Amino acid sequence: MSARVLEIADLTVRYGGNRVLAVDGLSLGAGEVVGVVGANGAGKSTLVNATLGWSRGKPVVSGRVLLDGKDVSALPTPRRVAEGLLLIPEGKLIFGTMTVEENLAEGATDPGPDRRAYSAEDVYSLFPRLKERGGHLGSQLSGGERQMLGIGRALRLAPKALLLDEPSIGLAPKLVSTVLHTVRELCRDGLSVLLVEQNVKAAIAVVDRMILLERGRIVLEGTAGEMRDNPRIAEAYLGTQQA
Repeated sequence: MSARVLEIADLTVRYGGNRVLAVDGLSLGAGEVVGVVGANGAGKSTLVNATLGWSRGKPVVSGRVLLDGKDVSALPTPRRVAEGLLLIPEGKLIFGTMTVEENLAEGATDPGPDRRAYSAEDVYSLFPRLKERGGHLGSQLSGGERQMLGIGRALRLAPKALLLDEPSIGLAPKLVSTVLHTVRELCRDGLSVLLVEQNVKAAIAVVDRMILLERGRIVLEGTAGEMRDNPRIAEAYLGTQQA
């Protein structure tokens, strides 16, 4: 496996007296796409939110998060973002009252030699549709365009590791394929991505490894090929039966 960009160890999240997440270990290599799949309520969003140090409620979080070997567990969310840990939440991280051009105007300042600072033109090359929609407000974009813009905004901040939470929700199948295969291309350029998805068929086509989360715990993991051939995954998530 390539050098570890992101490492999660003994990560536990509790709301009141209820433990909703308990992940012993998870790692993400340089240029690797790791998929996290599972049913609604399995803890997928809780995992990426806790990794970034963000939450809608007031959970008790313990464990360690290392980014390029640096322990960022005690850092607040803005500091983790500044270090290169970026999350695109399910709601699409864009500003609806700003144009596409304005959403992409701000980039990382002096991110360091080990991080690629994507320009707005780089983003337009990845997503030509955004170039066409440059003067439109974020609120005027389609779901697919918003997802592209959310990814573009994250790239402008020179991420080391990108956390993507349910990027396929609400998108037509063709757009799902476009978005996820673009993510795959970014990883070939060295970006590391932790991809949370309910669309297992789409995810398994682009990930290197996949993790199955149930009731806040990792119950199965393996390469994309191993998970595709696993009867548990095939029957429950891919709609096929293994002999």
